[in-house]
Amino acid sequence: MTIPTYDQFIEPILRFLVQHPNGVLAKQAHDAAATALGLTDEERQQLLASGTQRIYKNRAGWAHDRLKRAGLSSTPKRGFWKPTADGIAFAAENIAPFSAELAQKLAIGFINVKLKTPSNACVQLANVLPQQ
Repeated sequence: MTIPTYDQFIEPILRFLVQHPNGVLAKQAHDAAATALGLTDEERQQLLASGTQRIYKNRAGWAHDRLKRAGLSSTPKRGFWKPTADGIAFAAENIAPFSAELAQKLAIGFINVKLKTPSNACVQLANVLPQQ
């Protein structure tokens, strides 16, 4: 099996964070997403071409970046991830599994959102996602 792309890590990361509303260490989220996606021990050992980071951790990090830009999660301190109130509500409103369209919107719909302005991300989230 090929290691899933970062967009495929978005939902497992969000679902894990929602189960831990007080936040978790990033390493715990990485590992939970890898387990949810069925990564083998061999796949978890694969490194980026630079040799500096495990591929699955890199992809989980990019997935979390997109969740932060969408206003669905935060990093209150280094290496610690926490869902926002909007993230908890979003996960409750969007049952698993996310549609391919929704996952794609989360993956690319917030690339231009600056991380210092989470309220802007929430406004954009309302404009990008379909109304239910």
